[in-house]
Amino acid sequence: FVLVLLTVSDVRAALYVLLCVVMVDIDILGLMWLWGLTIDSVTIINLVLAIGLVVDYSAHIAHAFVITQGSRQERADHAIGSMGSAVFHGAMSTFAAVVVLGGSTSYIYHVFFVQFFGICVFGMAHGLIFLPVLLSLVGPPAIDVGAEASKTSMQKTRPAPVAASNKNPEVAMTPDCTA
Repeated sequence: FVLVLLTVSDVRAALYVLLCVVMVDIDILGLMWLWGLTIDSVTIINLVLAIGLVVDYSAHIAHAFVITQGSRQERADHAIGSMGSAVFHGAMSTFAAVVVLGGSTSYIYHVFFVQFFGICVFGMAHGLIFLPVLLSLVGPPAIDVGAEASKTSMQKTRPAPVAASNKNPEVAMTPDCTA
């Protein structure tokens, strides 16, 4: 939670990400029950791995929402537009990596496939559907990241280029450079 809070920079958004993580773990537990898996050391390890993957899916969307200016709906749309494809491709590449385990007869590989299938499906659903809707309804206010202020200050402090002494007019030298 602390790392998500540091990344997202908003307590409410970090709590929403935590909510998504908890909900996905509950969903995976339900999927385990549906497919007849019991809680053992293999499934617990995969549940812990699920936390790291699902945080990634949700934190990207929450961060994009928090740093965007506009109404909640505009910010949710922008978060999906800017981060949605990256989250989708991340989930699909994770699924592609474990889909070969689907036909395995080994217990460990079968459990790994079932749980990672759930992680990808539920993590993507919560990160790309549930979280943006939640943020558009009760999301936190935007955070001013100071991009405009730092851009303006950089323009004021940057030294103006002086005419180049060589024959290429596109190359300009600053006063502290020598030929």
